[in-house]
Amino acid sequence: MQRYDTTFIIDGNLPDAERHSLIEKFAGSLKRQGAEIDQIVRWGMRSLAYAMKKRTHGYFVIFYYHANPKMIASFERDLRLNENILRYMTLVFEGKHPDYIRDEGASERTIVADDSAPAGAESEVETEEPAVSLYEPGEIDAEGELVELLPLETELEDEQTQEKEKE
Repeated sequence: MQRYDTTFIIDGNLPDAERHSLIEKFAGSLKRQGAEIDQIVRWGMRSLAYAMKKRTHGYFVIFYYHANPKMIASFERDLRLNENILRYMTLVFEGKHPDYIRDEGASERTIVADDSAPAGAESEVETEEPAVSLYEPGEIDAEGELVELLPLETELEDEQTQEKEKE
């Protein structure tokens, strides 16, 4: 069995309960076909670079799993036929996921635990909040709260000013 990762984007207008059941449905689909799911990372709500199916926000999910290559076609067919999936991509996984991916669902109920790390070891997935918000001021975040942040340019100027003061 080869190790894969599949990233898919769920429609951002879907309610949380439906989104969670959709993730469980796809996890169940993989398990029924005989795949072993290592980890499910709920990356969270993100603004899309361009509109997909007239949507500007999507909920990103990443599955890390072991499967036979024949299972991938069937799984991708399920993703393609679901109208709530905006995009998906499956790759052969060859290592650790990038550091900028944070598991939004780590504090919530976990669907699948990462069993690859020994007991007492730190998880590969960091659960702390990112230092820079991906939301613009005035947007609604994944929890439905209004985001009121300084623009990114102001934060960078503050850091540069602090560096000059140290010198």
